[in-house]
This record gives sequence, structure tokens and C-alpha cells, in this order.
Amino acid sequence: MDDFIYRAIVASIGVSIIAGSLGCFVIWKRLSYFSDSISHSALLGVALGLVTGLGINLGLVIVGGLFATLIVVLQQKDFWSNDAVLGIFSHVSLALGIVVLGIVGNQNTDYFAYLFGDILSITLRDIYWIYLVVFIVISILVTNWKKLLLLTLNEELAKAEGINKLFYDLLFMFLIALAVSVSVQIVGVLLITSLLIIPPAIARVISHSPTIMIFSSIFVSICSVLVGLYLSIDFDLATGPTIVITLGVLFFIAQFLPKKV
Repeated sequence: MDDFIYRAIVASIGVSIIAGSLGCFVIWKRLSYFSDSISHSALLGVALGLVTGLGINLGLVIVGGLFATLIVVLQQKDFWSNDAVLGIFSHVSLALGIVVLGIVGNQNTDYFAYLFGDILSITLRDIYWIYLVVFIVISILVTNWKKLLLLTLNEELAKAEGINKLFYDLLFMFLIALAVSVSVQIVGVLLITSLLIIPPAIARVISHSPTIMIFSSIFVSICSVLVGLYLSIDFDLATGPTIVITLGVLFFIAQFLPKKV
């Protein structure tokens, strides 16, 4: 087996751990549209990384974190509805990314890879970055598990316990920005949300507790990404869309499984 396939497998497992765990909170908090808005800002992050020389990964984190913070702050305003804020940021950020990337890019810029992923181009440096993010995400989730879960299940009780909702909202959005930064090469800007939503949606059917749901989501994500990777290589298909189709098929099958109470 070629080295680039080994790198793709290792990277896939790391990204699956990140997306599978954070995705459960996205489902519980009903933040699917939010994650979609942040993922659309990723194209602008790619452009920033190319222009400044900071690198794509750092550019993605900076732009994703900035947009996430702005969204959370604007959502505190009573005269802004969540749907309006997310809709505006989602489309404006994507349009900005396309325009800026068009300005700074050249004939060698692979726009298709940014939009739909190119997992087979993963380097060792990318893998180091992915597993650094895995360490950060898991560490934060483990150390703040009870507070994050309480804010998710009963916001009023969490406030009564003295938990700072704004701080943990911003912390979670930062984690989403990190997840987006490592997912671009796997499924691309337009399909990142699928990694955050579909695995936990499948896991929800077969799980009866939050902890089991997170582990099930990670397992489903790893299996789906590896199967999608194998099919894309074997049949010479675009990797990102193939992974998403695999997830879609598993989601459809899961609807016929007995539901856990």
C-alpha cells in the first residue's frame, strides 16, 4: 500500500474523532446551521492563509474563530434572530472566500480540492496538526464535560449553578473552528457539516446515553470515512462526496434499526 494511502487513513481517523465527538453537541444544541455557517467561512480562511503565508490551517482557525465570535456576540442582541445572523454570515463568508481566493489564486490553485476535499494530498505536517487538534478537543471536552452537558440539557439550571454561558459558547465555537480547519482536506468546505451532523444522527438511533452516543458517533464516523476512502480509490471517485454518500446510506439504514430509549 502506498504511503499517501496510509497518511489518508491516519488523518481520517483523527478527523473522525474530532467531528464525531463535537458533532454530538451540534445535534444536542441544534447548531447544524451554525456549523454550516462556520464551514462556509473556511474558504476565506484558505485565502487568508495563502495571502499572509501563515498557512492554510492557521488561516482557517483565525477566520473561523473570528466569525464564530461575531456570530455569538450578535446572537446576544434581541433584535437579531438566530436564523438571520446565521444566514447572513453563511452566504457572505462563502462569497467573500470565493472572491478573495479568485484574486489571490493562480492557475495552479486547486479550487475543487478546497470545495470538496483532497484527502490523498495529506502530508505528515497535516497529520501532526490534526492530532494536535484531537488532543485539544478531547482535553477540553473531558475537563469541561459536566458543564458543557448541563448547558446543553438544561440551560437555566446551568445558569443557576453559576456557569458562564457566554464563555462556554465561545469555547465550543472555537472547537468547531478547529474541527473545520482539519476537515477541509477530508471533505472540503461545502461538505464539512456532513461530518459533524450525520455520524451523531446515526449514533442517536443506537445510543441510550450521551457518553455512548459520543463513542458510537466516533465509531460511525471512522467506519464511514474509511469505507468512503476505499470506494473513492477503488472506483476513482471524488473522496469527499463519496464519504458523504456513504454516511447518507448508513443514515438511511439506521432508520430501520430498533430505537434505543
